[in-house]
Amino acid sequence: MLSVDAISSKESKLVLAKKGRAANTMAPSVDTSCILLSLAFVLLLLAVIYFFFFRPLKAELRRTKRELARLALAMELSEAIGRLGSWHLDTAAETVKWSDYVFDIHARPHSKGEPTLAEAIAYYHPDDRSLVENAVAHALSDGEDFEFRARIITERGDERPVLARGTCQFERDGAIVGVFGCFVDLSQPKQL
Repeated sequence: MLSVDAISSKESKLVLAKKGRAANTMAPSVDTSCILLSLAFVLLLLAVIYFFFFRPLKAELRRTKRELARLALAMELSEAIGRLGSWHLDTAAETVKWSDYVFDIHARPHSKGEPTLAEAIAYYHPDDRSLVENAVAHALSDGEDFEFRARIITERGDERPVLARGTCQFERDGAIVGVFGCFVDLSQPKQL
C-alpha cells in the first residue's frame, strides 16, 4: 500500500513534471520572438541599405547609361561628318571591332561581322600591306604608336586612300592587350 507521503511525493513530482513541460513549451516562443525580432532588424537594415545605397546607385547608373548613349550618338555624328571611324584590336581574340563608319569606308556589310586581324589587313592594297603589317607588329611587340597613309580596296573593288592611326592599350603590368585607333577616309567627298 502507498502511504500519504508517497502519494503526495508522486503528485509533487507529477506537478513538477507538468510545470517543466509547460516551461519547456514556453521556451521556444521566447526563441521564436528573438528570431522574429532579429529577422525584422535584418529586413530593416536591408531596406536602409537599399534606400540609401542601392537606389542612388541605380539612379546614377541610369544617368551614366543616358550619357553613354549621348556620347555614342555624338561620336556617330562626328564620324559621319568628319569622314573618320574608330577601331579596336583585341590582341587575345585577334579580332578588330569597327565603328559603323569604318564598315562604310570598307563597304563591308555588317552581316559579315567584325573582321579578324588578317581580314582587316587583307583590305589594304597589296603594295601597302607590308607597311601595315610592320606597323601592327611593332605596336604589338614594342608598344609603339603608329600612323600611316595607305590604300584600301573596298568590298566593291574601289580603291580609297586612308590615314590610319593606332595607340596601344596596356594592362597595369605593362602587357599590351589591345590597340585603339582611328581611320580617316582621305578620298574626295561626293558633292551634293
